[in-house]
Amino acid sequence: MDTMEAEIAALYDLLGRHWTVGVPVTGTAFAGDGVAFALTDGALAIAPLTDTEPPQDRCRIALDGGRATISPRRKPVPPLTKVVVSDAPLHLASIGSSGFVANERSRLLGVSPSGVTHLIADHGSAIDLVAPVQAGGILAASGGSVVFYDPNGEVGWLQERAGGNASALAVSRDGRRFAMGVDDCLLVRAFGARPEPVASFELGPISNLAWSPDGGWLAASIMGAGVVLIRLADARIVRISSYPGSTSSLAWSADSRVLVTSGAYRIIAWDISSLSDDSERLASITTGRARLVLVETVDMHAEGRLIAAGYGDGMVVVAKIGESDELVVKPPGGSAVHALRWSADGQHLAFGSDNGEAAIITFPPHIFK
Repeated sequence: MDTMEAEIAALYDLLGRHWTVGVPVTGTAFAGDGVAFALTDGALAIAPLTDTEPPQDRCRIALDGGRATISPRRKPVPPLTKVVVSDAPLHLASIGSSGFVANERSRLLGVSPSGVTHLIADHGSAIDLVAPVQAGGILAASGGSVVFYDPNGEVGWLQERAGGNASALAVSRDGRRFAMGVDDCLLVRAFGARPEPVASFELGPISNLAWSPDGGWLAASIMGAGVVLIRLADARIVRISSYPGSTSSLAWSADSRVLVTSGAYRIIAWDISSLSDDSERLASITTGRARLVLVETVDMHAEGRLIAAGYGDGMVVVAKIGESDELVVKPPGGSAVHALRWSADGQHLAFGSDNGEAAIITFPPHIFK
């Protein structure tokens, strides 16, 4: 290992807590003072968000030059709490600050950050997907119906026959609409028990959906066909194809001007504001560095212009939109990172890999200034 590799590895240990969970990690979510990782064996692995030895407490500023250093941990990282929910892969979402929800086939379970579980509902048919609601609560799609559960796990409303089996589900930031991928179509409905007429777009098999924060655009990942942008005000459709890999991960900047996607050999950031009414040519904003390995997942910092990206070789980086410099959070090694998420305050980054590594990185204040 050369000097640069050693410094990166040391940074991963100094800023992070990481564990081996034995099976691939498929998703992660933050809730209250907890972080949950969904595992392929149907279990959740949960860690407290609070680090007993946070990096800022181990940071020292040299008096003679002002250089900051972080001392190593003195104690081992406490183990994860493992909660067996099912015997099959599950869907995971936060339900506000109270905890998480996960499914056991047709049953929807609430899980506290400490690992205590309780039954929320039994849908009678398999749960296709769950999606968080910005103001708290979740949507659950099951058997062609969609149910809203409030932050206490109580039923807020039910839409029966809202569509077929859902392949993607997302709620707008203002909580007024939700979108579903159903049978190669995108369906948009009003949030509530009495929906307005459905908006429908035939796009192909949809694997993921992401609303722009201002609610003006929907981005859809189409299996084998790149990304489709839909402007709901006038039903305008813009297709972005020619990706070398899967575009199943999507993220928007806080100002709704930039869409970030996976599926290429570098972070792909599209300048949505570059679209004119008579053109479908999007400008790409060069971000990060090109590599020989595909970006598998991306997430956008909620309050800034920072993108976190996980690669097929296990590398995790953070980059600013429009800048080539990157902070390598985790060096290459291991296997692909498919689960990655920023905390709401942007202080923590959680991710998990296909070889069963789960990690939480806590960034000291002002590290990205």
